[in-house]
Amino acid sequence: MNMNEIYRAIQEFDLAAAIAEVREAGHVLTQTEMAGLIVAAVLGGLMCLFGLKLVRFWAAVLGLAGGAAAGYAAGTAAGLDGTVVLLISAAAGVIVAVLGAALYRVGVFLTVFLGVGLFGIHMIDPRNWILLGICAGVALVAAMLSVKFINMFTILATVLLGGVTAGPAVYYLLPETALGGILRIILCAAFGAVGMLVQLLLESRKRKRQSLKKAAQIRKENSTENEVERARAMMDELGGDIEKVEQTPFPARAEQDAFFETVSLDDIDDIEDEDEIFEESEQEDPEWKEPKRQPKKRKK
Repeated sequence: MNMNEIYRAIQEFDLAAAIAEVREAGHVLTQTEMAGLIVAAVLGGLMCLFGLKLVRFWAAVLGLAGGAAAGYAAGTAAGLDGTVVLLISAAAGVIVAVLGAALYRVGVFLTVFLGVGLFGIHMIDPRNWILLGICAGVALVAAMLSVKFINMFTILATVLLGGVTAGPAVYYLLPETALGGILRIILCAAFGAVGMLVQLLLESRKRKRQSLKKAAQIRKENSTENEVERARAMMDELGGDIEKVEQTPFPARAEQDAFFETVSLDDIDDIEDEDEIFEESEQEDPEWKEPKRQPKKRKK
């Protein structure tokens, strides 16, 4: 199958007719239809539960589909060849998907715009360009507000789109019941409510972890500042004590300076002369003995 045959197959495919056929009472699902419904139910449920947490992934998926559809419509309107149209469609889808996954705010914008727009198309089912333009305008306003209020609009858009995707898919997979279309509405509301609750709980836990981390960082900074101030105060005190010690005379050294006198060389010569005289007197009188020193009495 060449590119032109693929292009003709895409042109001949009617999504509205396929959905209407699935909705018919008593219709037996084929394997292809069942596989498509299972994929839609899984993707819709995941979008409801983890829309904000996996916003880059949803931006890539929706960007790929939206970019490819926009490229295909532009190429077809320009009257280009089928191969060229498919190449333009693939290139546009890849570019938009990469931008949505790489740039966070661009991904949020794409997710909210396509999510709200597809939800409006599913609910209104526009048959003319006026209703389609209204859906696009509402989606554009929501996407512009999402740049400022990221969490709120991202959760809302993913819950809405996930609910209207997973609810009908599960409804058509289930056997027919007496509830009919009411069951489809109940399933959409249930998926939306559970998804909203889960996403809000995940966001609250994330903010709690961020608050605890910020509080721990603030405590660490405060403790570091207190330690620095304490060390600086101790250094100031030590510096003041050293200056006082340097300025105050040392008592023991002062007493020693007052007790001991300076001895000159002449005094040393006199001491040596006295020793010689003492030795001569001892030799002349051998009976002479040095008087014994009496021990001093201690005062009580």
